[in-house]
Amino acid sequence: MQLSLRISLIIIMLIYLFCIAKSVKRKNMRIGYLVFWSIIGLLLIIALIVPNLVNNISRIVGFEIPLNMILSVAIFIILYLIFHLMTLISKEEKKNTLLIQEVSMLKKRVEDLEKKEE
Repeated sequence: MQLSLRISLIIIMLIYLFCIAKSVKRKNMRIGYLVFWSIIGLLLIIALIVPNLVNNISRIVGFEIPLNMILSVAIFIILYLIFHLMTLISKEEKKNTLLIQEVSMLKKRVEDLEKKEE
């Protein structure tokens, strides 16, 4: 990889990390996600700084082509994210169901109290 391309990609990754930190500061993202995306960004910066790191790791792990390893890792990260987000969605659905039930019970109670007053 050419040095100019490597430097520009490192600059892009630093901007990426800055945007993530800014997103947490504005409370658009949880700190746990900040850690996850920061680790991903730092790993990419390390891979850009150290020449042939990806080639050496893929050879050690047993991949013939480094791109196959990169795609496999990306697929596993995406699957992890999907699983994690689905568990969060399930928890929020349960909370919404409980909230709806509580609001319905309170609404019924208020209606009963209003009928008693009349």
